[in-house]
Amino acid sequence: MVKQITALELKDLAGKDGHYLIDVRTPEEWNVIGRPDGEALGLVTHFVSYQFQKGEERELNPNFEQEIDNLNLDKDKNIFFICRSGARSQNAAEIFEKKGFKTFNVSDGFLRSDTVYKSSWKADKLPIK
Repeated sequence: MVKQITALELKDLAGKDGHYLIDVRTPEEWNVIGRPDGEALGLVTHFVSYQFQKGEERELNPNFEQEIDNLNLDKDKNIFFICRSGARSQNAAEIFEKKGFKTFNVSDGFLRSDTVYKSSWKADKLPIK
């Protein structure tokens, strides 16, 4: 079962140096809203889109799993997946948990969903690129 962690809990987590943060949002979200600076927290950070924006719709990235596989991640390290509000990152974490990785979902996300969480990476002023 994918473990849930908030952005603040991740910030304060001991022993996270050298583990991974993977932001699965779209390139448009990275460019407009910003990117988490996981390196400032000791995390090796990657940006791999789970979906792509196509007009008003989003479609799954057919190469998502392969793009992450190509990163040659160490299965002895934790992977913290993040998206805008925690839904896409949960899906990504589930995929890679089934592949034998130790995965976490940053449940409040980068920007948050006001209906679910009041805090988030950005709202809690964690480092941004």
